[in-house]
Amino acid sequence: MASGKALIAACLLLSWSMAGAQEVTSAPVWSSLTPQQQTILAPAARDWDHLSPVQRKRLLSAAQHYPKLSPTEQARFQKNIPVWTHLSKATRDQARHNYKVFHALPPEKRAAIKSRWRAHHSSATASGTPVLTQAAPVPGLRPTPAPVTGAVPSSGVLPGTPAPAVKSP
Repeated sequence: MASGKALIAACLLLSWSMAGAQEVTSAPVWSSLTPQQQTILAPAARDWDHLSPVQRKRLLSAAQHYPKLSPTEQARFQKNIPVWTHLSKATRDQARHNYKVFHALPPEKRAAIKSRWRAHHSSATASGTPVLTQAAPVPGLRPTPAPVTGAVPSSGVLPGTPAPAVKSP
């Protein structure tokens, strides 16, 4: 009786995972997108067919929300698509983690971080220093490597961010 339930559970799990796999692998090719989707996702057109099915699905999901964005947010979205699509999966995952941690902070801490970032960004921009090479630490956030266009120190850890803990053998 117990082995019968285990067999049923295994079959259900297998069929569920196969259904999920079919859903992920059925991400559309560029030519099958609507004209509106192609317009919104135009910065990713050159790379579209090389993106993973998961990346394509996420970009399509983001494109659904695009009309609701302000013109400033739309411009930022368009500007960041090529950078985002060229990041490694690990870097994208880190960025998503940092986003979640940041938005889980109390509003006053988020405001303080934004204020520090704006002050740093404006002073770095005025001096011509790349912004990503002088990142200020944010408690709880893991350092996110610089985008393809930015400078990354040879250590792989951005200045101003805590270095990952090294475990002794």
